[in-house]
Amino acid sequence: MLTAGLGTLAFMGWKYWLNDVIQGNEQNSAGSELSQEFEKNYTDAPAPDDDQGIPVRTTPTDSAEPFAVLYVPAFGADYSRTIATDITQYGVLDQYVGYYMNSDAPGAIGNFAVAGHRLAYGAPMQNIPNLQVGDHAYVETVDGWYEYEYRSGEYVDPYEVSILSDVPRYPDEQSDDRILLMMTCNPIYSVAERAVSYSVFVEFTPRADGAPDEIADVVNARNQNDGQDTGRE
Repeated sequence: MLTAGLGTLAFMGWKYWLNDVIQGNEQNSAGSELSQEFEKNYTDAPAPDDDQGIPVRTTPTDSAEPFAVLYVPAFGADYSRTIATDITQYGVLDQYVGYYMNSDAPGAIGNFAVAGHRLAYGAPMQNIPNLQVGDHAYVETVDGWYEYEYRSGEYVDPYEVSILSDVPRYPDEQSDDRILLMMTCNPIYSVAERAVSYSVFVEFTPRADGAPDEIADVVNARNQNDGQDTGRE
């Protein structure tokens, strides 16, 4: 029994700590690679603008298609995770942060909603409950970076779909805000409920202007480490 117990503890340590560190580093690298692809494929042709001039590009319609990179400095200085369409367990959440395809696009008026694991598979959303008012999150697309600022959080039933509405919790209301919703399981070793964070849009930084100051070091270092000159300063 002692041997079995030690074996179980060792497995749990590997699955929920060491393996998460390894997979987390791999997912950070994958986010970096997508960012580099954005840099290489960038052109000056503008994306479609909304009525305030903020680029809002239509999100992909195929499941498991990467299209953005999420940066949350409060989750770690090198945190950069790829966002892919859909929230299926296999093919999306086991590799990426998942995007609710019936929610709004990055930067759009409404609710851009994503989810990720609290533990295992790189644990991309492990620290959602630790966010503080004023913490920033950045969503990078080929057009540039959308900056959001954390405002509040809550714990909800796993089937509480009203949080995905344009105005979370008020499905009949029409939003004037641009919201980033991030969600994960809660408590930490359970799927009994969901921990949800709400951040509001601050500003958009076009790719031509370079990465926002708070994440510039990690973005620029990774682009330089690619070993190729992108042709832009």
